[in-house]
Amino acid sequence: MSDLRRLLAPRSIAVVGGAPAERVVRQCLKLGFDGPIWPVHPKRSDLAGVPCLPSLDDLPGVPDAVFLGVNRNATIDAMRSINRIGAGGAVCYGSGFAETGDEHLQDALLEAAGEVPFFGPNCYGFVNTFDRVALWPDEHGMGRHERGAAIVSQSGNVAVNLTFQQRGLRLGSMITVGNQANLGTEDAIAALLDDERITSIGLFLEAVRDAQQFATVAMRARERGVPIVALQTGRSEAGALIANSHTGSMAGRAAAYDALFVRYGVATVRTPSELLETLKLLDSGGPLRGRRVVSLSCSGGEASLVADRSEATSLSFAPFTAEQTTAIEATLTEFVSVSNPFDYHTFMWGDRAAMAATFTAVMDGPQDATMLVLDAPPADDNDPSSWYVASDALADAAKATGNRGVVVATLPECLNAPFRAHISASGLTPLLGLSEALTALDAAAFAGAAVAATPHSPVTAPGATTLIDEASAKQWLDALGVEVPEGRVVQSSDVLATAKEIGYPITLKALGHAHKSEAGAVKVGLRDAEALASALAAMPGTSAGYLVENTVTDVVAEVLVTVRRDAPVGWLVTLGHGGVMTELWSDVVNLLAPVTVPEVEAALMSLRSARLLTGFRGRPAADVRALAELVVRLTDAVVGTHVVEVELNPVLVGSSGATAVDALLIVEE
Repeated sequence: MSDLRRLLAPRSIAVVGGAPAERVVRQCLKLGFDGPIWPVHPKRSDLAGVPCLPSLDDLPGVPDAVFLGVNRNATIDAMRSINRIGAGGAVCYGSGFAETGDEHLQDALLEAAGEVPFFGPNCYGFVNTFDRVALWPDEHGMGRHERGAAIVSQSGNVAVNLTFQQRGLRLGSMITVGNQANLGTEDAIAALLDDERITSIGLFLEAVRDAQQFATVAMRARERGVPIVALQTGRSEAGALIANSHTGSMAGRAAAYDALFVRYGVATVRTPSELLETLKLLDSGGPLRGRRVVSLSCSGGEASLVADRSEATSLSFAPFTAEQTTAIEATLTEFVSVSNPFDYHTFMWGDRAAMAATFTAVMDGPQDATMLVLDAPPADDNDPSSWYVASDALADAAKATGNRGVVVATLPECLNAPFRAHISASGLTPLLGLSEALTALDAAAFAGAAVAATPHSPVTAPGATTLIDEASAKQWLDALGVEVPEGRVVQSSDVLATAKEIGYPITLKALGHAHKSEAGAVKVGLRDAEALASALAAMPGTSAGYLVENTVTDVVAEVLVTVRRDAPVGWLVTLGHGGVMTELWSDVVNLLAPVTVPEVEAALMSLRSARLLTGFRGRPAADVRALAELVVRLTDAVVGTHVVEVELNPVLVGSSGATAVDALLIVEE
């Protein structure tokens, strides 16, 4: 990773080009950059009032940072010049490189740059309000801050939009990376982690360029106590195609990215507003210690909304303890029922002391955050004074208990800028939008949870592949120590004799059919020769032979187990509800290899179908340890080999042991 201090916190700047370069000069002057700015233009006398130099060869010194706001061919020529003089770094604004299929031009740009680090091409640059610099060819809404959050974005226009936020977030740094030809998202994160003024980092990304480098910086962020929040796009098929045409990014499958983020404690959100609210919460107090939340509101309707909307999160709205309930009730009338979410009614509305007493009793508990639902009148001709009283009462309670409080507006427009500033000044965090607030609390809790400390295994995209037949795949599994049924491949004339040797009940499969169940090419649990002969006669013909196997009878649950290459992220391990209904239920969980037995067991228990493994309705419990050991054994054997994908569906898990009864194996030629 490059040292980007000269580029991101420059003492001198050169800007090359016309209108975009002039806007960079204006933005630097607007922020109060106090170093020299050297505009370069062969025909203009000045840019934004700053005198121009005719060429880069005429610079009076070596710039720390250079903005290249010219066309793609001129960008390459200019890059050669700043490489020759030893500039500290550059922003390449011009487009028409890899994102349009012109890889050779991007390669030429890299060659021209040499050791000069640069963002782009096809990039909007960055704003660093801490050091009063903006290599940014457009308007932005960022004010001066001494500490705050940072965002790294692959999209320039989304980055512009995010800088215009009016949510009270202290956004101190915005970096866009464009095509990531040289510097990528991971380099930007690493540079931000070197800055003690950064409190949290948000990501708007389409793809991770280097998953191993991402793991390194994510683990470092955890060590530094700087939480990362990601909004990843390109998750749908259409979105992935757009991402590829936008910046040349190969988005990969969403499951692999989700597993990557979970492994390294990167919180995830789905909308820009959720990203901003989460960063604001993290900026004003860091991650939550846990997921326990108490909700306060003066309306049963609001309490119900909180309860309903929180079901989509992992937050816990646990009942108050008996002692806490008694303390809360002592501050109320007999008409108020104490529960969580808590409707405290309006009998105390406007009475700061009375509200503070109730709120203090509520906050004096084991929860990790207390939220006050509060929508105030926002118009200039409204009187919001009594709403200020409610907020101040929560601040009093937070100070008295030392616990964390947030004020949540169900509608974002119902906490206007003056009220937000008042809330923040009192030590609370104003969150805008009920759904966004709950997502932010959930993400902040995840950001504070413990995560794995080991990097995941690297992966390469496969070349040409070959599908291995089921019988051969099972022989391979058996050699790995993965339990499979006893069986042999024979022609039709030998089926009955082979079954007698193996022993009934028998499972019969006609090989050579891609979807055996749909084709009628599999029969399970045949108990005698007569049933076997009848099944054989009804099966579709095949030249590949018949697989005659012993039927597994100790079955508690059917589980899907898959290990596959998922470039550019890693080796993806998928576990889920197995059998013919796998696609219908879509009950899966994903991990990145390597995995451990405890990790696999925990993942299995997170499935909706986990109760089938633990003894559902009086049935015996499954041997989850044997299943987890099978998954680890398979994963360890597959990672780094010629295998592209192995799918076991189902693995039959019994009260003792786990057996792979069907296998799909794809290998690289």
